[in-house]
Parts: sequence; structure tokens; C-alpha cells
Amino acid sequence: MRARLALLTARIHCELRNVDPAHLPTAVDNVPLLQLPNGKLIDDSFAIMQWSIARRSELALWPTIHVRQQSIENLVRIIDGPFAEATERYADAHRGFSAEVLRARGDAEIVLAQLEARLARSQHLVGDQETVADLAMLPFIYCFAEIDRTWFDISPYRQVRAWLARYNDNPNWQQTLRRAAPWRADGQPVFLMAQRAEPDGSRISA
Repeated sequence: MRARLALLTARIHCELRNVDPAHLPTAVDNVPLLQLPNGKLIDDSFAIMQWSIARRSELALWPTIHVRQQSIENLVRIIDGPFAEATERYADAHRGFSAEVLRARGDAEIVLAQLEARLARSQHLVGDQETVADLAMLPFIYCFAEIDRTWFDISPYRQVRAWLARYNDNPNWQQTLRRAAPWRADGQPVFLMAQRAEPDGSRISA
């Protein structure tokens, strides 16, 4: 999700091959995997994000201030590590109605509290405008929220909820959430179709 969102945001024309991680095609070790026109492979979602936004410097998603760059990298390490691990345990426990639910959710809430404090100062996670930090966190917070939406919607993380809700009308995020048909070698290619909003509210594919 994170890699697709970055490619869509940067309006990178790209063929999408939706494969089952449990049954990967020959020569594919893991996903996501981005193959560049020169044949180079990028097999990390945040690295794909960085490559994508570097192609669209006018979006200013990567701050020029070094301390903010470090802040983004620190957030990504936390979200990819402790938060992702806690979310996975939370999802597994919730499906099994296990007593582990509260413990796993509590571990994830440690990170949510940090994000809540950041968002209490600004509408964005790093600085006063959207950066790659917001896009990198978005899929993880969304997946956590969807495990138990009833709880999340009444949780004390009001700023996090408002931040997540601001992406409801983002066309690239909405496309990211739509699952593509499974890829078949003999099937028709599927392409990411990025869109941007125009002043009159219309959408333009790019």
C-alpha cells in the first residue's frame, strides 16, 4: 500500500502486478518489488517511496531541513518495527478473541500517543506541511484502525483520527485501497492511474 501510494502521488506511470505473497512468481523473493526501466530492482516500500518522491521535487514531500529528515526516518523505523509488530499481534488476537488483544493494542498505543502529541502541534506529522512521513504512516494507521473500528472511533486519539479522516477524499489514497485483480502472465496489464484535483473539483489522470 505504501509503495503504491507513493507512485500514485508522484504520478509515476507504472504497471501493477498484484501477486499473492504466499505464492510469489519465480525470481521474486518478496513484495513490494519495483522494477525500474533500467532493470534495477527496489524491494523495500520506503525505498520505493523515496525513489518516487525524488522524481517530483516540486511536491516538497522530503524536507530540506536535516533534523526533519531525521525525524521522518525515526518515525519510519518505529512504525515499521514496534508499531507494525504490535498491530500484527493485535489483529491475530482480535480474530481469535484472545486476552492478548489489550496487551497488543496497548503496545501500539504507545506509538499512537506519540503521533497524537505531534498532531496536536500541527496538522502533519513532521513540520507544518505534508511530507513523506504522513504518506509512510498512513497505511499502517489505517490498517490498525480497521482491526476494531468501533474502538478506534471512540479512542482518545482525536488528532490521529482527524488526520486519518483528512485522507478520505484523497483520490490516490482511495485508489491505493482498491485491490487490483490478481496478476496473470496471460492477462491484460493493469496500470496505476494517478489523479490530481483541479480547482473546480474535477480529477485529471496522469
